Amino acid sequence: MGISAAQSGPTRYRLDFGPTGVFPLSGFRTFSDSAGPGWRGGSEIRLIKHLGAEAGFTEGWPSGLDTCNRVGTGCTYSRHSLKLLDYGIRGMAPVAGARLELSVGLGGGYIWHPSIDFLDRPNQALFQYSGKIAFALDRLGRTRFTFAVRTWRDLGRPTGQWLSTTAGISYAFGHVQ
Repeated sequence: MGISAAQSGPTRYRLDFGPTGVFPLSGFRTFSDSAGPGWRGGSEIRLIKHLGAEAGFTEGWPSGLDTCNRVGTGCTYSRHSLKLLDYGIRGMAPVAGARLELSVGLGGGYIWHPSIDFLDRPNQALFQYSGKIAFALDRLGRTRFTFAVRTWRDLGRPTGQWLSTTAGISYAFGHVQ
């Protein structure tokens, strides 16, 4: 019959990659941006059976308001690069014989704005939290389809809050002892 995901136990390392959508939620530092596409890559190391450490990088290309001219051409918009780093801990709960995994994470982050940013937005540290669901695509549960929602926000008064949704593929290897 063969080994199933529930019999083989949790994997030690996981790599994720997928397309994402990046959305400004609130704060005066995001007022000139609208939603845009992007990508996310990340990794996770399982520390114990249901707890892991993770790190990832998201790059999005939201549309930004460059200039508005009341006389003449009106407003111009362009895509710019927005880079978000995340790191933290993730708690996992296997469901349905480990074919499905629900998880939540929280930790820190960092945002890099474009180097030529007419709003003079600073690069800054952020707080991030996320939820993820992963469906096993193979018998051992090494390859999974994932869907994650992640929010970044600053720690002071809310000057910038971002949301990303990612649908991707993850691959796992190694085993927790």
